[in-house]
Amino acid sequence: MPEVGQMIKSRREAMGLSLKKLATACGSSDSEIMKIENGTRKNPNWATLCEIARALNFHPFEILLAAGYISENDMHPNCQIHGLENLDDDGVAMVQLFIDFLTMRNANKIGISKEGE
Repeated sequence: MPEVGQMIKSRREAMGLSLKKLATACGSSDSEIMKIENGTRKNPNWATLCEIARALNFHPFEILLAAGYISENDMHPNCQIHGLENLDDDGVAMVQLFIDFLTMRNANKIGISKEGE
C-alpha cells in the first residue's frame, strides 16, 4: 500500500493540489487522502481510488495495480491504452473509427491469405 500512497502524493504535489482540493475533487475527505498517502489506511475503497485516479489524471488501472487490487495478469493489453479518458466524444468516435478500420483490414488480410492457400 505505501507504493500507491507515494504515487498519489507525488502526483498531487506535482499538480500543486492540497489534500483538501484533491479530497473535494474526488468526493472524499482530506484525512482519508492523507491516510492513503501515508499508508495507514488499510484497503482503501477501490471506488475512492478510481476517483483519486481521475482527479490526478492517472488511468484507474495504474492506481488499482499499485494498490494490489489487480495484477498485470488481470489487465488485457487493450486496457492499457493511456489518454482515452482525456478525449471528448468526437475524439473517442475517431479512435473507434480507426479501430474499426484496423479490425477490418486485419480481417481482410486473414481472408486474403486463406483464399491464397
